[in-house]
Amino acid sequence: MAPSSVVGRRAVPVRRRTSIAVLGVIVAVGLAGCAHTTNGLARLSFAGQVFVAKAGGIAHRAHNDQVLEAGDQVRVATGQADIRLAGSGVLQLRAGSKLTMAATPSLNAGDVLIQPSDQTIRVSAQQATLVVASGAAQFAVDTPTTPAASTPVASTLVAKVYQGTSKLDVAGHVPATIAAPREIDLSPDSHFPLAAVPLHYSAKDAWDVLYLGAAVSISSDLAAAAAGFNAQVPATMGDTASFYQQLVPTLGGQSDFVATFDAIEQSEPAANVVKPGDYLIASVIALRGNQGSFARRLIGALTFSAQGAPWGFVAYDQGVTDLDGVFNDVLAGIGRASLPFSTTSPNQIAIGPPSTVAKPATGSSSPAVTTPTTLPTTPTTNPTVTTTPNQGHSPTTPTTVPPLIQLPVPLVTGPLGSILNPLLDPLIQALNNILAGKG
Repeated sequence: MAPSSVVGRRAVPVRRRTSIAVLGVIVAVGLAGCAHTTNGLARLSFAGQVFVAKAGGIAHRAHNDQVLEAGDQVRVATGQADIRLAGSGVLQLRAGSKLTMAATPSLNAGDVLIQPSDQTIRVSAQQATLVVASGAAQFAVDTPTTPAASTPVASTLVAKVYQGTSKLDVAGHVPATIAAPREIDLSPDSHFPLAAVPLHYSAKDAWDVLYLGAAVSISSDLAAAAAGFNAQVPATMGDTASFYQQLVPTLGGQSDFVATFDAIEQSEPAANVVKPGDYLIASVIALRGNQGSFARRLIGALTFSAQGAPWGFVAYDQGVTDLDGVFNDVLAGIGRASLPFSTTSPNQIAIGPPSTVAKPATGSSSPAVTTPTTLPTTPTTNPTVTTTPNQGHSPTTPTTVPPLIQLPVPLVTGPLGSILNPLLDPLIQALNNILAGKG
């Protein structure tokens, strides 16, 4: 009797434990079943004022680490928001942007920075979808303002690619490839097939500055170097491949350089557009690039530059990221040039001004790029010109000359000045002596 009752008493807890275990399994399965819904499509983090509205619902203030589900609409009033996708990658929104979550998120207004990690990200806007496999790209809905509120306004879609290669897929058309740093602007007036153009940089766009600020800064330095170099190279010297092999000795190791140079020089557009500075910079970039053969890199560099791309963008396009190395190679090439006195009219000697552009810090705006200047035809005053000594260069004694005769000495500061000033000082001095009757 006793054993029996003991067994009975022990049997009850066993059954209870079994029931609890089964219940635990059921609860675990239930949680697992709703785990996908709990995790959602993405998680939201932000700084500023951000609102989230459920599908068909009223917008409420968002909270950091909020789960976003299909149909949720995110609107950034101020600040910036990051949407971390469950698949992989980040969508970044800024003030004025509105995006609806889905398997393919939809941009309703403003702009989004697309940064994939391991998987391709697709973002749609109106009738187009930007497909970003890697790198970084901006997708924007640009709605122009109009004085009359009742006037229909057509939006323009802008797809800027900062890194990698993306595709813009427009319904009913073949997808257009956009290789960095290029963009496509899609408007009702666009013609198909769409063609990418050099990215239009804006110093007011923090994302442009983030990815391309350094390239814009070095571009102004290279443009100044090229302008000064072009002003000093006689037309009879800059039209042979051997001239550039003298400037950049490693070009001698490129078996296809001479044939490629001659082919470019003999083409009609090149004869009117390509200058010695262009050839020099493009050759340096081609030597450092990795996009195909040397001939293809050289032609590609000159072509992209002719389309309006700054030299820093041209370098990126050829796979070159060491922009300072490009600039140093160009300066070294200019330093190797053996140039006679320029036959240019003394009052028309143009030099590239020293660059005033400092490499912008991330998120800062980039200053405007200065342009080459031409000396005035007639000095308005009777100045006393004093040259600034460079290292290894003896200072020139200040000289006062009669009005309308003395030519001011254009000075170039920085690394470029150490190369050009020694060339310009004796040239201007010799001309001044001639004009003063001492030559």
